[in-house]
Amino acid sequence: MSWLPICPNPLPPLSGFRLPTPNTFSPSSQPASSMLSTANTTSLKSFILPDLASHCDIKLRVNRHRKQITVETKKWLFHGDNLVGAKCVAYHGLNAGLLTAMTYPDAACPQLRVCNDFLTFLFHLDNLSDDMDDRRTRSIGDVVLNSLYHPCTYQSNIRIGRMTRQYGSSD
Repeated sequence: MSWLPICPNPLPPLSGFRLPTPNTFSPSSQPASSMLSTANTTSLKSFILPDLASHCDIKLRVNRHRKQITVETKKWLFHGDNLVGAKCVAYHGLNAGLLTAMTYPDAACPQLRVCNDFLTFLFHLDNLSDDMDDRRTRSIGDVVLNSLYHPCTYQSNIRIGRMTRQYGSSD
């Protein structure tokens, strides 16, 4: 596809980079357990975070279409399948509509909906992969990418494949 970025010149390897060397210990003079305790002779008990928010003069704004796109995206996400229980509660706690509306406060409703659907889709993929082993995660990735690259010819009956085709389509 032409929309995928291609990097013709990969970054050169780092030169002159050295890992910091740890304190030197004589393994014969100290047991391994004492080596760990003596490596950090000064331990940090607490630290103070600076008040970064007080220096920020950006006004927090929320897009006026937040409620509408939140409802529409929830209908799309929960449409016709078994996304219930803990996964449903987890999505409601996410507040993806609010996050999207605060990120794009000036976007029109259709554009905000696309962004919110995409953000919700990504969070849904992340939640799915949390419960899977490497092989199943890889197969879900194949379904998603095939649904995006070959929307007219690749057919999958699993829910994430249908969602990917729906997201990629214009309806």
